[in-house]
Amino acid sequence: MSIDFHALTIADIRQEIGGNATSITLAVPPELSQIYSWQAGQHLPLRLRIDGEEHRRCYTISNPPGAPLRITVKRVKGGVVSNHIADGLKIGETLDAMPPLGKFALQPDPMARRTHYFFGGGSGITPLFAMIKDVLAHEPHSVSHLIFGNKTADGILFRAELTALADAHGDRFTLRHILSAPSLWSWFSPWRKGRLGADAISAAFAESPPVAQDVKYWICGPGAMNKDVRDALMALDVPADRIHLESFGGAEMDIGSPVNGMAATASVILNGRRRDVSMAADQTVLEAALASGLKPPHSCRSGVCGACKARLKTGKVLMRTQMALCERDILQGDILTCQSVAQTPTIEVEFPS
Repeated sequence: MSIDFHALTIADIRQEIGGNATSITLAVPPELSQIYSWQAGQHLPLRLRIDGEEHRRCYTISNPPGAPLRITVKRVKGGVVSNHIADGLKIGETLDAMPPLGKFALQPDPMARRTHYFFGGGSGITPLFAMIKDVLAHEPHSVSHLIFGNKTADGILFRAELTALADAHGDRFTLRHILSAPSLWSWFSPWRKGRLGADAISAAFAESPPVAQDVKYWICGPGAMNKDVRDALMALDVPADRIHLESFGGAEMDIGSPVNGMAATASVILNGRRRDVSMAADQTVLEAALASGLKPPHSCRSGVCGACKARLKTGKVLMRTQMALCERDILQGDILTCQSVAQTPTIEVEFPS
């Protein structure tokens, strides 16, 4: 698969939740349709130039496969990129985008009979929304349940669309809203008040128990919420391999290791050529490679997209986070170079050709 950026034309811009989020639809030309295919839950790496400075971000695709390529970006106070997307883009302009990436992905099976539980917080609904629509459309024997936490009713992304899905698929999709700070002036009545935690999960399971032995659990929200939900599921004896999660913002998941590196020499193999680069103790492999003039593939620099993945051939590194990798990737020696600091005086890494 190509990992190059391509300029995609903005076909539509839609303001969400009173302008606090923006949905951008991108037109994919026929010659690029294959490399811009995606699975529900994946994200789109973007490259933007704002006031002469390059910025890279990853945003989840909020439509299922087969629908137009759309991302939904929540406005962040003081956020350079999110506010530029909300206020500075126009229909007809282009955005530089890599092909979709990400391990947090759902592949519907038209013959499967499964129960899917989705746990979302805030803008973490974006991948889950795409997944739910894909399951409802292409996995007809399965049922889905969404437990969705927000502060107030006004901040619920895709509120009308989710309600319409619940109304249209009442036998296969349940929708439960949890509000942590509901307004006294709102007519909206949530399923529960408070936070999405163990009590809410137990109540949801009691009301909507699994109807199939094959059960999947999908979690996306701030890191602290992800940890709380995962811990609650584990306490209910849910097998770890059935829990799939993706984080954004908030607290980082605890990887149980220090994050200090050491000064080292990294032998970097890129496009079949080898170059030795010096790494400072606080530099990641990616930072050192870029500082030396190399141009390895990368995008988000936060361990989410996986664009910077490489194979560790010799030596040891420590990854600060490893969100974009699965256990199989790690066992075969793959690392996220944007998150990897050296733990031995010499290391060797090879980027895929």
